[in-house]
Amino acid sequence: MATDNKKFLIVGTAGHIDHGKTSLIKALTGIDTDRWEEEKKRGMTIDLGFANLQLPSGIFVGIVDVPGHEKFIKNMLAGAHGIDFVLFVVAADEGIMPQTEEHLTVCQMLGTKKGIIVLTKKDLVDEEWLELVKEELKEYFEGTFLENAPIVPVSSKTGEGIDKLISEIDKLAKETSPKIKKGILRLPVDRSFTVKGFGTVITGTLISGKVSVGDNVEILPQKKQVKVRGVQVHGKSVSEAFAGQRTALNLSDVSKEEVERGNVIATPSFLRPTDKVDVELILSKNADVIIQSGHKVHFHHLTKDVEGEVYLIDKDELLPGDKCFAQIRLKEEIIPVFEDRFVIRNYSPARVIGGGEILNPLPERKFRKRFKKEWLEDLKTFKGKEKEKILCYYVEKFPGKFSKKDFVQLINLSPDEVEKLVEYVISKKSLLSFGGKLYSTKYVEELKGKVISTIEKYHREYPISEGMNKESLRTSLKIPTELLSQVIKGLVEMKKLEDAEGIVKISGFVPKAEGTRFEKIIEKVENTLKSSNFAPPDLKELLSNLSIQEEDLNLVVNYLVNRKNYEKIGDFLYHPESMKKIREILKNHFMKKESLSVGEFKDYLGISRKYAIPLLEYFDRTGELVRKGNERIKGNLK
Repeated sequence: MATDNKKFLIVGTAGHIDHGKTSLIKALTGIDTDRWEEEKKRGMTIDLGFANLQLPSGIFVGIVDVPGHEKFIKNMLAGAHGIDFVLFVVAADEGIMPQTEEHLTVCQMLGTKKGIIVLTKKDLVDEEWLELVKEELKEYFEGTFLENAPIVPVSSKTGEGIDKLISEIDKLAKETSPKIKKGILRLPVDRSFTVKGFGTVITGTLISGKVSVGDNVEILPQKKQVKVRGVQVHGKSVSEAFAGQRTALNLSDVSKEEVERGNVIATPSFLRPTDKVDVELILSKNADVIIQSGHKVHFHHLTKDVEGEVYLIDKDELLPGDKCFAQIRLKEEIIPVFEDRFVIRNYSPARVIGGGEILNPLPERKFRKRFKKEWLEDLKTFKGKEKEKILCYYVEKFPGKFSKKDFVQLINLSPDEVEKLVEYVISKKSLLSFGGKLYSTKYVEELKGKVISTIEKYHREYPISEGMNKESLRTSLKIPTELLSQVIKGLVEMKKLEDAEGIVKISGFVPKAEGTRFEKIIEKVENTLKSSNFAPPDLKELLSNLSIQEEDLNLVVNYLVNRKNYEKIGDFLYHPESMKKIREILKNHFMKKESLSVGEFKDYLGISRKYAIPLLEYFDRTGELVRKGNERIKGNLK
């Protein structure tokens, strides 16, 4: 027989209590999945059990034994999430029973596509009765995913029919595609316990990616990073486990109390927790309730069971057998991914009433109004399942909010697939990437227009300014620095902007005072500085004398420095004629002497140390004077 040792599948059981699910698994595998003493004593499964089987083709299947009793339906739901196909068990002596119906609803809501109907306890009925039950089952499963499923009668007690069942399982396993191995690690936890000498161990069905000994992984929603000390698959130590395998991980630096059923072990930094999800909700045709907004439910996602409330988006009420868009608001956080399936149970009495598919795993925090056209259009986009379209939706609606890795959760692709999709959309000129964030081309083009109009407005309001400070522009537009830099770079290349040392302006713009509100202010400042000669008022005095805003004075100062050769020295602004006179005085001095003292400089200009020291230090910085101890000698003074 050909083997496929790399293919691993998970098979689940479903069916009413005492219809022989656990006995069937023991007959198939030789493994008793009733782990607890209480289960053995009571003769029924109350928690999840696990077994494994290598099929004739070489394919390995893990088998999840779920409890059938209605009191333990939440345990059944914790195990049903990761199955590839189901062994739907019905006892030949009893036929269809209440949990048969409830388990079928669960399988359908979780999107189970394939299965085998196993008619157990064949030894308790005659052939005529067996044929009647078969006909009943064909009629019952009509219109469901099990409509054309094989019906295999077996007796776990005598072994009759078991070989035929194994053959059917093998046939279905060959037809079933394995889970995605190339995605990020997602391992929903269904058990957490301590093994003496090893520490904390968790178990679960690995639904995507792989995990290896030594990997750093993240426990969610706690966001706690830990290291994998050991990996087991079906009870055997291995170096790594793959999607589709029942897996146990020995984790370091975490107690069993810190990780519990409902948590998710994942590749770090890809998934975010949320307490709400936008979904397509289906109310089972067998449900005996009508859902209106505010309806309380038990929400089951992967191995998590959490209370929540349903808020309908496009209907006033949801009738049995119907579906609609809804938002589920939860009391605790879950770790959802686009297209994940879920099941809801009524709050009280707690029974399965429906389920559906997660469309937006990370809705906006703000409350949105029901029937809002924009919200409905959003959800229709998600429902369309066109990943390129969904990617562009997020980028267009939330420019710069998401990086590539966010789309692993938002559109349910592997990191490599996201990378390829983003590169493809960028190649079509639909998206741009700046600083690790994504933007639509349309948004960036509109932003270019906003940058131009913002700077033009600035020029009108402050015509004497050289241009707008980049940080002020960024704050005004409320955009990231990296994005602004790229937009400015593009506009400079288009010769629409000029960029000089953090100041941007419209190409060809020249500051001017004539005919503006600054003209008289500048005239007054110039007259003041000219008349004060070597002892001008400091900037605070100027501000007080002029009775203007400090921002306006700063613009005037910069204009005079940049456009009219004034020199700002410390807290003082000097008229060009005054500075020319000072330099002439210095040149005359050095024609007679080799050095200059502070006292001599003060006497020449008739000023105090308040003015003399800043002036001398200024000439030191320009190199026109060179300090030697307490005196100066001539530098590059011309």
